Amino acid sequence: MDAVALVRKMTGAMAHRGPDGQGFFGGSGIALGHRRLAIVDLSTAAAQPMTSADGRWTIVFNGEIFNYRELRSQLGSISWRSASDTEVLLEACAAWGAEAAVERAVGMFAFALWDARERELTLVRDRVGEKPLVYFEGALEGQPILAFASEVKALGALHSARIDPEALEVYLALGYVPAPLGIFRGTRKLPAGHLLRWKNGYLERRRWWFPEHSPGSAPAPSSLAPWKSKRESQEAAAKLRALVADAVRLRMRADVPLALALSGGLDSSVVALEMVRQGVSPQVFTVIFDGDQTDLPYARQVAAQLGLQHEVLRAESGDLAGQFHRTVEQFDEPFADSSAVAALALARAVGGRSKVILGGDGGDEAFGGYSHYEFIGAKQAAKACAAAVGLADGRGRTGVYVQSKCTFRAAERARLMERPGATEERVARDGLVSPAASGALTRWLERDEFHRVAPEGALKHALWSDRHLYLSNDLTYKMDLALASQGVEGRAPLLDHRILEWTQRLVDARLVHGRQKKVLLRQAYGGDLPPAIEARRKHGFGAPIAQWLQGPLKDLVRNLLPCPLLTPEAQRGVRGQRLWTLLAFAQWARQWGASW
Repeated sequence: MDAVALVRKMTGAMAHRGPDGQGFFGGSGIALGHRRLAIVDLSTAAAQPMTSADGRWTIVFNGEIFNYRELRSQLGSISWRSASDTEVLLEACAAWGAEAAVERAVGMFAFALWDARERELTLVRDRVGEKPLVYFEGALEGQPILAFASEVKALGALHSARIDPEALEVYLALGYVPAPLGIFRGTRKLPAGHLLRWKNGYLERRRWWFPEHSPGSAPAPSSLAPWKSKRESQEAAAKLRALVADAVRLRMRADVPLALALSGGLDSSVVALEMVRQGVSPQVFTVIFDGDQTDLPYARQVAAQLGLQHEVLRAESGDLAGQFHRTVEQFDEPFADSSAVAALALARAVGGRSKVILGGDGGDEAFGGYSHYEFIGAKQAAKACAAAVGLADGRGRTGVYVQSKCTFRAAERARLMERPGATEERVARDGLVSPAASGALTRWLERDEFHRVAPEGALKHALWSDRHLYLSNDLTYKMDLALASQGVEGRAPLLDHRILEWTQRLVDARLVHGRQKKVLLRQAYGGDLPPAIEARRKHGFGAPIAQWLQGPLKDLVRNLLPCPLLTPEAQRGVRGQRLWTLLAFAQWARQWGASW
């Protein structure tokens, strides 16, 4: 086996992620490759793979260490060969160890570190999954192999395109495949906040980020307790402004021009305000998808007040069937978040204009912005009662919150995956399931390390679940793959782990109070933004899927459904998001040639 040749093929499948260069490293039992998107230190001195001066350590790294200048000063007297954050990360791992290095880092990252002396490979992923990391563990030519990449398409020469039944059942529940599951047998995703070590053919995976142990993370005596004084309230608002300002400051470090995606919502407007306060006037884009101008008046108000150059980019669905095909192709695994079509259209609109674009992603999870957080205690109590009498799925706090929102209930998923006439031999061989053998989502929730330590209280529990399930497996995945398809890097200051750890300690009423959401964020920036922005309710980034399925995608539905990989009878009569979920899977299965 020519390992370097295989790695060249793998990096070629991801050339869109790094159009500025490529590099390779080979040694006994190891081959590494990298596609470069040059953002910090544009010189060849920052090229990867990068090996330490003593030859022991070699790194390939996707992402950014935003506080690399501070870490560089902490590392002391080193003969630096570049001005890059990659070299800082490499030397930090060499000096402190990989785990201690990332604990000090503020960043978004997925990297591999090869220790030539110990012959050990370490893979590490950032805290909230801003950068993806997939891997394949198996055998090639009779030898154990661990292959990894940013996208599943790079692993196409290794897996057999056979579907993992557990991953598929969870997809039918959530509309995406969460880590560590992978849709193909043998493929896996490294979960956010985890690392993996591979040595002598043995693999160890464990969590390295423990937000539940952050200083002061113990629950408040009363989740609805008001601030003790006006001064305390003002101090909390000042602390939040300081955290956001520093998160923005660090994410403006780049040797290329910066842009900002301005939706006209509170979150992206706060980022815009902080950029201007720090003396940066980015190029501002607002993307209008299919003529929907809901956001435009608000975005224009913010841009005008801050004196920013504002450009409106128009993205059209156009050939929707073609766009649906390209979306499925780019996202590698079945993915039923309908906003992926718009996200990819946004990326195409921005691509070629800027390499780095900041945005307001993460504000809803950090500050409590979703409408389902309103009166969530009463809502969850009602759902728990429904589950107790069999009218809804789930048991326990985690199960009810997640499973009450599933696209297909557990019994429906079992029927979809139960093939008529399947013998026990076929069930074992092909991964088919029966109702008695279903329950993959429940098992995933019980195994997931973040969900096992979810905090008490309905709101805090929901925020925790959304941060460590939806955010790290849907939202960050969607935006990274969409932007990377056009050679663009997205940066989300509100996903800074210091913000997330601090806001999880706030009492509920500082986040959500009745129908008021993002209470403290609005207080902190009250008077600094146009009144319409502070008063505006959340406007989602979804798609009119009912209209699409009955119109431009009607022929595609007829041609692809029922999907032969699922029980035909169980696919009849479905509509809306359920139909979209089946269509996304059927299109994905056809494009990948997937089978049992």
